[in-house]
Amino acid sequence: MRRLAAAVVVAIAVAGCGWSRERSDALASLEELPQAAPTTTEGADHGSEEKSPSQRDCEARHWATASLRPDGTAAQGPSIDELRERGLIRVGVDESTLGFAFRNPDTGEIEGFEVDLARELARRLLRDRAIGDGVQLIPVVTDTKIALVEAGTLDMSISANSMSCGRWEDVAFSSEYYTANQRFLVRKDHPLATVADVARSRVCVTAGSSSVGILERLVPAAELHPVRSRADCLVALQEGEADAYFGHDSFLYGMVSQDPTVEISPVPLLPAETVSHYGVAIAKDRPDLVRAVNAALEEIRSDDTWAALHDSLENDPLRIPDAEPPPASYRD
Repeated sequence: MRRLAAAVVVAIAVAGCGWSRERSDALASLEELPQAAPTTTEGADHGSEEKSPSQRDCEARHWATASLRPDGTAAQGPSIDELRERGLIRVGVDESTLGFAFRNPDTGEIEGFEVDLARELARRLLRDRAIGDGVQLIPVVTDTKIALVEAGTLDMSISANSMSCGRWEDVAFSSEYYTANQRFLVRKDHPLATVADVARSRVCVTAGSSSVGILERLVPAAELHPVRSRADCLVALQEGEADAYFGHDSFLYGMVSQDPTVEISPVPLLPAETVSHYGVAIAKDRPDLVRAVNAALEEIRSDDTWAALHDSLENDPLRIPDAEPPPASYRD
């Protein structure tokens, strides 16, 4: 059963085998754009001796999850003009996270909460200038979702980006659009009950994720098994290459629905350390776009669009608990 589940996940995660026969415009365009070198430390804040004055100021003001306030006018500015001229927003999304951004093996299309959110933002930003739904989806993994925004390859990334003062050094973020908590996924035949169990275990994490820094701080004795994508961690767990996967519960709910041999562990870690606040990542030199996205998110929260998008996550088979849209926090 475990090997069958692993095969299913691999097939889903690499559904690109089907779409590679008809090369998508998104990937063709991606190859023409400048690429950023991946990094494996994007999710962690640097040590205190390496912190810049702006990062120290961010931490002192508790600005990790605070964005730029909408200016109260219709979306405008050079970045908005550029996007409307193009008619498309290049958005980085995952393609293996069921419920949030997942490539449907039947259609080859990426779908989910974050994809729908991208389309809602495009509708409000581009208006009648949009080509189609106004979104050009470009697959990313943890190690590239911030770097490609910083390089200008993507206009924005909506891929479970945990906001931190360290990441604000590289990109800017919108106001928060989702709150998750990081937890352990384990095999039912190999449960973990305590932090001491974790310390004796091999734990899978995605390279470049905030999960790496959290475990290094809270359970330094744990042996980390870094991989490239979230789906790779599920496969590593199923195949016995790891004893647990430490990741956002927003990922884990979908994995549990895919594989009945795994479950979310009750191992307690400090909630304040494991909470993840998701923001849309945007280049730092595009403050007009940040403010415009925040204005659109204000509408999405207030007109019940967010609630409608989240309803799809609460339905079977995911069983993600009911939630309210997180309130916006601003720097100015």
